[in-house]
Amino acid sequence: MEEKVKFDPGIGNLFIDFNDYINNLYSSLMMLRTIHQKRIKFKLNSQKIYKYMENNIAFYLGCLLWAYYIKENNIKSPKEIEGNVFLNMTDEQKEKYDYLLQVNFLENYFDSFERDTLYYAGKKINIPERWKNILKIYSDFLSLNNGFTDTKTTENIVIPDSLKNIDSNIDINSYIQKAIEQKNLEILMNIDNLPL
Repeated sequence: MEEKVKFDPGIGNLFIDFNDYINNLYSSLMMLRTIHQKRIKFKLNSQKIYKYMENNIAFYLGCLLWAYYIKENNIKSPKEIEGNVFLNMTDEQKEKYDYLLQVNFLENYFDSFERDTLYYAGKKINIPERWKNILKIYSDFLSLNNGFTDTKTTENIVIPDSLKNIDSNIDINSYIQKAIEQKNLEILMNIDNLPL
């Protein structure tokens, strides 16, 4: 195992802390006195909320695709994974580490967003089923890999069954590099023929 592969090729820099953003937004909403003010504020932020959700769903998809790529391309000769920050955690930190926190928060917020968009903005909106599917697969992926707290080599990566049928003609690495270069994870959401 001479060569190494990166744990994160660079998509981590494009992740948005959605929990903090939503908590701050709703705190400021609750400070407003009238429903009229709340509606205006929510309407002004609703597109941003939607974009942030889409960005993070695309980030989770990117993580899935990157893991698949480094696993599949190194089956015959597993490589050490470089930069896995979760390996540096103490046993105590690992015990307290909730690797599903961000994912569960986003998943739970889907219903709230649909409801609040109807209430505050008077619009009916449905979260795309594909987003929910990606989030479910990513959640399974995190659980299968125990939050990557022990993932040292490409051989250690466990790929969910639903991802095992990716078309070999899809140049995953090119899509990921393009998304990083353009600072636009939504590029990953436009890959055709993904089994999700």
